[in-house]
Amino acid sequence: MSTPLAQPPVDMLPSILVTYPPRIAEAMRREALAPASMTGRMSGYHMGWLDDSGRERKTVTGKLVRPSLCLWACEACGGDVNRALPAATAVEWVHNFTLVHDDIQDGDRSRHGRPTVWALWGVAQAINAGDALHALAFRVLSKSDADPQRSLCAVRALSTATLEVVEGQCLDLALEGRVHVTLRGYLRMVRAKTGALLGAALEMGALLSGAPEKTVRQFRRAGYLLGLAFQMRDDWLGTWGDSTLTGKSSAGDVGRRKASYPLVAAYHALPSDGQRRLRRAFAKRTDEATQEIRSLLLDAGGSELTHAAPLRFAEKAVSVIAACGVPKTFLESFSEIASYVARRAR
Repeated sequence: MSTPLAQPPVDMLPSILVTYPPRIAEAMRREALAPASMTGRMSGYHMGWLDDSGRERKTVTGKLVRPSLCLWACEACGGDVNRALPAATAVEWVHNFTLVHDDIQDGDRSRHGRPTVWALWGVAQAINAGDALHALAFRVLSKSDADPQRSLCAVRALSTATLEVVEGQCLDLALEGRVHVTLRGYLRMVRAKTGALLGAALEMGALLSGAPEKTVRQFRRAGYLLGLAFQMRDDWLGTWGDSTLTGKSSAGDVGRRKASYPLVAAYHALPSDGQRRLRRAFAKRTDEATQEIRSLLLDAGGSELTHAAPLRFAEKAVSVIAACGVPKTFLESFSEIASYVARRAR
């Protein structure tokens, strides 16, 4: 049974994304690679802290959803957030390693209104930058002063999640250009690509608090469910979102013929004639075919279909956390962020 989501004002950040990010950002700045090095310059540029010549920029470090959930999980289970801070920053470093490589694989030349790392320094150097961020994550995590056994389990959790993310990205690329993707195939891909890191973030926070093994497993499960909600909403934004808010073209997923949730939902909702038209359009790489695909998705009610689905998975995630018996205030703050993930506009 699902738990109804909290519904804060749409323009208000959930409390978790107000409480924890300043501390996380400060720690990440301390941990960052030296800007005098090539990897430090490229990774600092990717994070938004440096310009392309290595000069410092005044900017905010993203929303930090994953590391914030890690610290929240630790505190919700009665732990000291200081013990979970290395794990929190490590999961964000891993996330950014995947983004640098994703930009290469997707051919994206801009991110948040700036050229991507590969667009500036080339594919080979961007691969190096991503590899450096991956190594940095585990160097940071190895410095944890938590119980050695719990720290080792945290390393295992993050490395396992990283392998899942890579597999998810492999599946994403393999499904690209295929119009007839089953819901099961889509969910398998998203569970790995997006759910794994969110699962690891909550798992490590609970683990480093000293929570019982059953609670740790349930927190990981909640993260996977939240990841499904996150990616489904991301797919909606990639198709129908306001590009001035998202910072990316709303035609991007359709233009690249991605196996996104709007496509999966719409294809199975269309009559046989509509499915044939969609298959024909999907096989072409013209602007006219892209417009026809978007029209067919709308005809199938794809926007409405994919608007409701993230909410269902977010509610399931809240139900899992509720069953763990966390204090009411922590459950409320998790419900807020679950609602935000499923309803966000950027």
